[in-house]
Amino acid sequence: MNRVILSIVIPTKNRANMLKKVLESIMEQKADQEAFEVIVIDNGSTDETKVVAKEYKKKIKNYRYIYDARPGLHVGRNRGLLESRGDVIGYLDDDVILFPNWINTVLSAFEDESVMYVEGSVIPYDMSLLTQDFRDKHECRRGSWHFVQPISCFWERDITEDDMRVHKAPAGSFFGANSVYRKRVLHLCGGFHPDGMPNNLLMYRGDGENHVACYMLEHKMKAMYYAQASVYHMIDVNRISDSYIRYMYFRTGISGMYTSLRENSLKGGAVYFLSTLKGIMRSERTISEIRGELYLFLYYLFYKCVRDWIHKKDYF
Repeated sequence: MNRVILSIVIPTKNRANMLKKVLESIMEQKADQEAFEVIVIDNGSTDETKVVAKEYKKKIKNYRYIYDARPGLHVGRNRGLLESRGDVIGYLDDDVILFPNWINTVLSAFEDESVMYVEGSVIPYDMSLLTQDFRDKHECRRGSWHFVQPISCFWERDITEDDMRVHKAPAGSFFGANSVYRKRVLHLCGGFHPDGMPNNLLMYRGDGENHVACYMLEHKMKAMYYAQASVYHMIDVNRISDSYIRYMYFRTGISGMYTSLRENSLKGGAVYFLSTLKGIMRSERTISEIRGELYLFLYYLFYKCVRDWIHKKDYF
């Protein structure tokens, strides 16, 4: 009997035009529509997102649109987990375009019962935006891998849509823009931590999917990379500006401090911050990251509501 195996969850907010592109790329997949469902979680959009999203109810067989205006990317991720019907759940950002065989590749990968996580590359859609100066400043190369954390991209050298490489997921590659889990893993670790908060609520930002990645590494769960499960990331020129990059590093600092505070409270946060100050002498961290760490540390120190939030059991 046919049943949904894969649940594709797409949290979105005020990106109607981009949402349309990712949904079109799902429609173009040569996959059995009985085997997957698509769940769009609207995180409080005020543009045409609802109109665009509802257009696809007649175009994709198993499709749902859910409006949930609570702030934070984790709301869409965790709500999608609770609403999903598949044993496998894939998360896509609303600004990606899938490789042509993404769905069939994911379905095939999870036929191996030992596989708990599958990913592919997250490739800048317009690579010409990444100037040599930008790459010199922000790109990290490890073997055949390119990582550009501030724009949430990583890819394997010489990747194409015909690439058939399959191997263990490289260290540091758990990017939320394109990530697929065996669902029980997410229940075991308590779901996603806070992420993607609006600017006025950054003190409630957490470490997002990094918590899940750490849980999987700690429990030695099998995580695989499939080139055919890759996506293009539709970044634009504004996202490579100096001001945006500084903002992203600031958020990275908040996330790192959140992890330390959640695990070790004030003492852990203080130790983390001091280690960062020492590291700046070796250019291991940026001023923006330090500002982010100090920002959350002070909120934690003076506001009980922030302390309570950081130490919540889960964020469902």
